[in-house]
Amino acid sequence: LIPTSPVLRVMSLSDVVTFLAIFVFFSGHASKQVGDFDSIYPSNVSLNDTRSPLTIALMMSFSGDYVTFNSLSGIQIALDLINENSSLLPGYRLQYKLTDSQCNETTALTMLFDAYLSPRLPIVGLVGSGCEAATIPTAKISQFYGLTQVSSDSSTPELEDRNAYKMFFQMLPNEALLPSVFKVLFNKFGWKKLYTIAEDSKLFTAVIDGTKKVLPPGITSSVYSPIQTSPNSLDNLISQGMLFNTDSRIIELAMYQPDALKAVCQAYHQKKYAPQYVLILRDWYGPQWWDPANAKGYNLSCTREQMEVALYGALAVTLNTEILNSDEITVSGLSYNQYKEEYGKRAAKLGLDPNRDDPNYFDSFWAFALAINKTLQDLHRNQFFINTTSNSFRNVAPPLFFTANNTVSNDVIMEQIFQHMSNTSFTGITGDISFNQNGIRHSYVIDIEQYRFNTASNTLELEYIGQVLPNETLILFNGENTTSIFPYGIPSDGSAINVTHSIEIGLTSVMYILAPVGIAGAIACFAFIVIFRHKRIVRLSSPVLSSIICMGCLMLYMSVFFLAIQSKESLSTTIICNLRVWLWGIGYTLAFGPILGKIFRIYFIFNYRRTSNLKIEDWMIVVAVGIMVGIDVALLVIASAVPQLRIRAQVQTSSEYSVDSGFYRVPISNNVLDCQSVPDQGYKIWHIILLSYKGFIQVLSIPLAFGARKVPIKGLNDSIYIISIIYITSVSLAVIIVCFATLNNQGLVNVLAAVYSIGFWISASVILLLVFVPKMYHLYRDPNENDLASNEHTKNHFSTLEEQAKKLEIELKEVKAQEQRLRAQSVSREFSVSKEADINVVATD
Repeated sequence: LIPTSPVLRVMSLSDVVTFLAIFVFFSGHASKQVGDFDSIYPSNVSLNDTRSPLTIALMMSFSGDYVTFNSLSGIQIALDLINENSSLLPGYRLQYKLTDSQCNETTALTMLFDAYLSPRLPIVGLVGSGCEAATIPTAKISQFYGLTQVSSDSSTPELEDRNAYKMFFQMLPNEALLPSVFKVLFNKFGWKKLYTIAEDSKLFTAVIDGTKKVLPPGITSSVYSPIQTSPNSLDNLISQGMLFNTDSRIIELAMYQPDALKAVCQAYHQKKYAPQYVLILRDWYGPQWWDPANAKGYNLSCTREQMEVALYGALAVTLNTEILNSDEITVSGLSYNQYKEEYGKRAAKLGLDPNRDDPNYFDSFWAFALAINKTLQDLHRNQFFINTTSNSFRNVAPPLFFTANNTVSNDVIMEQIFQHMSNTSFTGITGDISFNQNGIRHSYVIDIEQYRFNTASNTLELEYIGQVLPNETLILFNGENTTSIFPYGIPSDGSAINVTHSIEIGLTSVMYILAPVGIAGAIACFAFIVIFRHKRIVRLSSPVLSSIICMGCLMLYMSVFFLAIQSKESLSTTIICNLRVWLWGIGYTLAFGPILGKIFRIYFIFNYRRTSNLKIEDWMIVVAVGIMVGIDVALLVIASAVPQLRIRAQVQTSSEYSVDSGFYRVPISNNVLDCQSVPDQGYKIWHIILLSYKGFIQVLSIPLAFGARKVPIKGLNDSIYIISIIYITSVSLAVIIVCFATLNNQGLVNVLAAVYSIGFWISASVILLLVFVPKMYHLYRDPNENDLASNEHTKNHFSTLEEQAKKLEIELKEVKAQEQRLRAQSVSREFSVSKEADINVVATD
């Protein structure tokens, strides 16, 4: 039993209305012109050939976005082989009727009705229609006639919808499979960014959506799809300089040939080409498509040489059918290599350029021939033939097949062809040929080609470099490798290379020298105190306070050492960041606190000692220093306990470094691991508070130093050194505070490290030099301390002066009290005299 046509089963009233409207419009718009080629092939049929013709409507594009007519050579070879094969189509001769779709919807529909309605040529199938724009509308209409259609060059995912395209077959695999090539290439070359400039077409948008889904995590795929149907939109983008508005170096041009011409030309003008950039195009454009001589009417602003410069090194990818063995004999009797040899001869004879789709056209006609042949076998086996009057099958002989008047109306015959095409399975020039339930070719590979110069002909050519198999395996041909594909190295994808820097080696070297020198000096000063602790000159300078000063300076020098260490590892940098702050935070107070205590004692002696019996002892200064250090510890503990203040290593972009990006001009992101917190403002505020606390201590010491700047006692001449320490350390601390407040969070680790390390090193060194060196020098000059008698005399003299000053102060108070008593008595006498005079006057009156 022969099944009923699927067309009649699903055609609704709206389908019928649509069909009639299109039929009425296009039935009067036929065109017979197909360029310089005969519309019928084979046309020169021998008079002795009595076989009946079976005609396939062949719709190709001679112009428009995509040109396919160069595949005529392969089609003619296929027809010659089919018609020479006596076991195929007995009694019939297969031929095509050629029409030009111009890759245009309206033209394609016009040509479809012209070919179909011809009263002389019954149509048994349709091959075409040259490109997506022409194939989609013809595939929608051909089903109304029960006409099986096979496309040899369309691959848009839209055509996979079996409900919309009921009798359509696609020799190429679905374009939606193409994204796997991007996944494979990006994994191969380590790229992380893809930028796609896409034409507004489902053929390209489906690939873009699929690419985003298959790319591994961490790879960014961005799309710029402003190219609308307006013919001037691309020109506007180019004139505005917006076409390549991206920092990505891997750029996919998903567009038809006309727009690709303009985009490549603009790539030349904007220098978006190899070796710094990689353009990825489709490889199904026409031969020498980039030559302006072949692209008249596009107003290109580039010469052929400029276009070749822009294309050199670019990649071209496309879905293709899988050729399993180039020497394997196929159903046609030819191997792929034999076919290509014959194709070259035929193309040269016809004056046609090679076309990548010609093997698919070749296999499409063989698919039709085999499907029709099996339909004939069904008719022979069941002894059916078509009655020219009743349009129904009758069991008579000899069998007749198609006649001019009733071919299209017989849906049963068309259904048979459709069913056999659905179940077809054979080895063709392009590999194993079969279709899935949606009519899409099963077998596929993704071809990868590269534009290279042929040194022999000095021309640009596309050269196959590899394939991606369905299992996403990359196969490179003929010893191709990364070096041959990218001779200058793999281009950057445009992602900035993150370079994490340490502190400059020169600065680090200086700090590594200064810090140990300072540490050695602090240890030497402490050793001096310990060794000469019984000397009166050491005792007079308060050994306890001097030891605290040494300890503080030692910690400052150690902080300088840790400031020189800049790790590239986050955890170690975090530890170093915290050690730095604890060392200089506590060390500064230990070093400067006793200085503040000493200057306060001097100031107190000369300003308040006469009116107070308080005597400032060393232990009081030690307690005061302990309180100040306690405040430091409290601030540091708070910073460690509060998450918003917790110090840790954070990556900061730095402007201090300039790394040569090399030949590729790779963008470099110069980074450093800096001490910050999350959020970073928390660390900055806390750090300023800690520095401000130090500044507050300094501010307290300045008026004390100013008040004690002229000490008349010879034994207190070291106060001059203490005053100098206060002034110098105040300036250093002020510079540190200003630099941190203005330069923090800018990644200027070298500047801040230099400011901090030099500032703290100078402060510690000044303290040690002015506190201990004079004593060392005096002890060096007077090891027996003979000179200290004068110091004792000075001390005794100072005590005598203090006692005399107290006595004079007491006597002055007594004198002032006596004076007040005398004044009071004088006032009392004057009042008495005045009163007696008043009484005498009254008595006289």
